[in-house]
Amino acid sequence: MQIIRFIGFLFLFHLVLFSNCSSPPTQIAETQKLEKEEVRERNWTMNPQCCNLSSEFLGVVVLDQICVSETETKLKLHTKDWKRVCVLKEGMVFRDDIGTNYPFLKAEGVDLCPKRTKMKDQDFHLVFTSFSSTALSFDLIEDKNAKHAHKPWVFERVDLTKCEWKESTSNP
Repeated sequence: MQIIRFIGFLFLFHLVLFSNCSSPPTQIAETQKLEKEEVRERNWTMNPQCCNLSSEFLGVVVLDQICVSETETKLKLHTKDWKRVCVLKEGMVFRDDIGTNYPFLKAEGVDLCPKRTKMKDQDFHLVFTSFSSTALSFDLIEDKNAKHAHKPWVFERVDLTKCEWKESTSNP
């Protein structure tokens, strides 16, 4: 009987002695995860932050730059060859990798469809609402089924992770 009590006492002693010796390692991992998320987020201001892109669609339309402010996102494009260009107001999709769609606001330097502008090496801009500061990529797609669609542009998964965001000193 004394042996059973001794074993029980020894068991309880070890249980109490070793039960509070370690802290959970998850606290360190959570802190590191939060630090990585903070690096990913950008802070938009009233002055546009711009990133050069140089993404091409079929060697004809070039997406040169994205500029984002608190109020809008402006995409700068140009054509490499002589083309008759127009913008599909109703068929333009601008969305980020998170799944957010951004409404089209206006076009600058090019007409809305059906009127087409003949251009080559001439900049034009598409303006949308302000882009998410946490997005890593975006799609710019003209709906091929939209009225007046003719060889619609498709820029998919345009990567923003390597962007060097610089404040624009002039109107982009």
